[in-house]
Amino acid sequence: MSDFQSYSLSRRSFLAGSAAAAALPGVLLHGLPRAAMAAAERARKEGLNVLFLMTDEQHWRSLSLTGNTLIRTPHMDRIGREGARFDNATCVTPYCSPSRASFITGQYPHRHRILTNVSKDAKQPPLKPDAFPNTEMLLHKAGWRTAHRGKWHLGDTGDFACYKSRTYADAGDGSYNRLLAEKLPAGRFKDHPSPGKYLGRPVEMKPEVEKAYRAFKALPNNRLAYIGIIGRSLVPPELLPETQITNGAIEQIERAGDKPFMITASWSPPHDLWVIPEPYYSLVDRSKVELSAFDAPAGWDCTGPSRRLGELMGEAGLREYAAIYHGMVNYIDDQVGRILQRLDELKLAERTLVIFTSDHGDMVGSHRCVGKSIQGFYDDLVRIPLLMRLPGRIRPGTVVSQPVSQIDLMPTILDYAGLPAAAATHGRSLRPLIEGRPDGWRDYAFCMRADNSRMLRTAEHKYVISLRPRQELALYDLRADPHEQRSLAGDAAHAAILRRLHRRLVEVMMADGDPLAAKMPKEPL
Repeated sequence: MSDFQSYSLSRRSFLAGSAAAAALPGVLLHGLPRAAMAAAERARKEGLNVLFLMTDEQHWRSLSLTGNTLIRTPHMDRIGREGARFDNATCVTPYCSPSRASFITGQYPHRHRILTNVSKDAKQPPLKPDAFPNTEMLLHKAGWRTAHRGKWHLGDTGDFACYKSRTYADAGDGSYNRLLAEKLPAGRFKDHPSPGKYLGRPVEMKPEVEKAYRAFKALPNNRLAYIGIIGRSLVPPELLPETQITNGAIEQIERAGDKPFMITASWSPPHDLWVIPEPYYSLVDRSKVELSAFDAPAGWDCTGPSRRLGELMGEAGLREYAAIYHGMVNYIDDQVGRILQRLDELKLAERTLVIFTSDHGDMVGSHRCVGKSIQGFYDDLVRIPLLMRLPGRIRPGTVVSQPVSQIDLMPTILDYAGLPAAAATHGRSLRPLIEGRPDGWRDYAFCMRADNSRMLRTAEHKYVISLRPRQELALYDLRADPHEQRSLAGDAAHAAILRRLHRRLVEVMMADGDPLAAKMPKEPL
């Protein structure tokens, strides 16, 4: 479908969308209709389980299933081979907390209002159950056993009945630090000249990486100095927090018995800090790392700490970083394999919907950047892996090429469970695409950053606009320039395309009740 297909939206449509958004909590909290409850009861009795597996900051190309030759990810690949692979899945924003809130609510950030990362120091309020019930809450109320193991990043879970039992919330959980203190021999690392420690984990860094880290740390007004720790961890894999998360998820599966469950295992890698022990540290040959867009010029949308650290590291440092990053992916792949194996042993695989995904991507050296802290919406950041398996209901080897989003996961899970999605949910069930019925599906991907930047991605182009501190534009021809190295926003030959995509973006924003739509210029400057 062409970039230039246009939809006409009236002010009435925009106001209707806004009204639906305002009424959302009430829609979700209503008692289910009798027919819907009956369908959910049938699904519960049939024992449909949901296993939600997710990483943090995993690049969409970091799977051997999608063509990555640096590593093999047999267990992640298995989910896609035995089920469905989504080749154009995007996050809603390249930030952890807003993405995670969109996973579980089916809403864009401008509606659930988790616009940036939730932390003790941030002014961002946490997600509350009385405002936006989530997937696990609805399944829990319908009789499913629910448990979350790993990173949450949406505030306190104390008010959520579906999260009452949790272990090792994230790598910084005090219980994990106590575990390390108990398991590691006293004084083992006392005399080791380690340049850095992360959560009690000694790290060895190569000289060129340590030099870049120290220079990066010394930069003025640098709030992200910690991300420069990149190296080999001296803590064995069995004592890493992600191993404990896997153990906890398996324990919950074993405890479920005959009761259907939704269990989430949420691992932090390959998010910073980029440290990993052997054998994963040495898994990737540094000489084979390809830095696809290493020499791309820096525009307004490729600035920030990620760019500064990447430039300080140089090519050798970026190769070290990319190798460690992929080693972290391989470590998590082994954790995925442990869970899938236990499902097989318990004879639960045939009735378990398995979903594997990530909250957003990582630059992995592209544009001389590491991590995610830049202004842009490059595919490295916004495209994510998405794999699903459900034997007997998802045909093995299914490939979905249509654009799909994180907001589609909540309605998909509820659809397979026999529960209705809220009428005002932004997302749609992916079952029609999985079953080969794509008619009427959206032909674009939409992403946002807080209250100031928006992106529209089609099969042919990507258009980006930022309104603060001043209007900035980017336009990429994805077919001629797949690594997004040259913005065409200032090219007179592409002015008509720019205007058409701008109008289309505003129409999409209006349809979804995005308040920034009212501030958008009629024409890009």
